[in-house]
Amino acid sequence: MIATSPPRLSAREALPPSALRRLTARRPAIAWSLSLLFLFKGLVCLTTVAFPISSQEPTGLVATTGLVAIAAACGVWLWGSRIPMLGYEFIAAGGSLTASWVVSHAATHGGMMITAFSYPWIAIYAAHFFPRRGVIIQGLVISLGFGAGLLLGGLSYVVIYWIIVTVTIWSICLVLGHLSEALRRQADTDPLTGLLNRSGFQIAANREHAIAQRTGSPLTLAVLDLDGFKQINDSRGHLVGDHLLAELGRLWRARLRAGDILARHGGDEFVLLLPSTAPESAAAVLDRLRVQELPITWSVGIGEWLRGESLSDCIARADADLYTVKNALRVRDARGVVPLLASS
Repeated sequence: MIATSPPRLSAREALPPSALRRLTARRPAIAWSLSLLFLFKGLVCLTTVAFPISSQEPTGLVATTGLVAIAAACGVWLWGSRIPMLGYEFIAAGGSLTASWVVSHAATHGGMMITAFSYPWIAIYAAHFFPRRGVIIQGLVISLGFGAGLLLGGLSYVVIYWIIVTVTIWSICLVLGHLSEALRRQADTDPLTGLLNRSGFQIAANREHAIAQRTGSPLTLAVLDLDGFKQINDSRGHLVGDHLLAELGRLWRARLRAGDILARHGGDEFVLLLPSTAPESAAAVLDRLRVQELPITWSVGIGEWLRGESLSDCIARADADLYTVKNALRVRDARGVVPLLASS
């Protein structure tokens, strides 16, 4: 017989369950990125205290700033999944204002420059994760805060320092912010119809669901499936089918209300989220989607997105309603009986 050693536990399996959950819990990138940013800033501050540039550096102030940054990193890491986007904007702005406060009390050029290095990190973070409005606000907070810190610190060459940092920050905010926004738009948009794709719809829908749960307003989801689209592709070609989908997306988008969220869910299926709309009121909105200009009809399934329910569960209920409608239409076609069910 060949002796076999007992299986070795991996580091993951050796950890207690509670520690495992805390260390491996899935956190959004916006959370762990900000946590690492603050941790890195804190470690830089503590390193500066351990190895000061000159004897005049305010080591006590820098050490306190480093500890606060590390504490903020831990807080964001632990509660990152519960923080809304506006909360992240406030936390990032707080980091910028803290750096400006340190600049105003640094009293030395070396301390000022070390602190100012944190501004580009915050600008890169904001440009990558925040919407355009948030990026502009972060740029203003950094520019105005740094300028105020320089004036209060009484350092020489204030204008030169301020121009260098401000030009750097706004270059990051404008160039990287525009690039990140374009990439996000491409990632969340269906290239054929210009509507949201599945992932983009999930982000927008979850945001509306959170608002509906806070306000108690109804939220209705509709799944729309084109009738006979496969036959159009087979008989007239995929180019004609693609053109039809693109035109349909354009016409539907123009007929919906400003707050309605329409997405191509895949193939010839679309999903429509109607905020502040009960299922019994959805018919009026769906009526606007009747398109006489195109040779296509569609069937719809409707479900109310309930409190505490996941998006996939709501879509599954709306899909079940859709298939009920589709089956009824098949009965009508087979028997010549018109059912009392909605189809365009």
